Amino acid sequence: MTLLFPLPGCRLVRIARDGPAALTIVAEAKHGHACCPTCRAVSTSVHSQYWRRPADLPSSGKAVKMQLAARRFYCRDPACPRRAFAERFPKLLTRHAQRTRRLAEAQARTGLALGGRPPRSRAAASATPADG
Repeated sequence: MTLLFPLPGCRLVRIARDGPAALTIVAEAKHGHACCPTCRAVSTSVHSQYWRRPADLPSSGKAVKMQLAARRFYCRDPACPRRAFAERFPKLLTRHAQRTRRLAEAQARTGLALGGRPPRSRAAASATPADG
């Protein structure tokens, strides 16, 4: 199933039909640890968990709603000024991103192909979100 929904650095938890025209994909990080972005120390001490809901490309003509379980970790290095940090998914999302890298790239290609004209009509035909 990961061939249909490539999620680099993530484990696919569940795919559910969300009505006739949408799918919900639930995923989580593959690893039980993360590196502090400040000191690069590896941590396995989970502080909390929250959900990221980035926009993604459609699949088989259906809109995709992604739910990505993201964890916050404690940094255990006493010399590090950062006490807690969120795990990152660098191959899937940029920091603070509201859309996946592949959606951002597809939107950029569409914008270049249309020469800057509003992409709404073409995006609607491909089921790609026009704004991100």
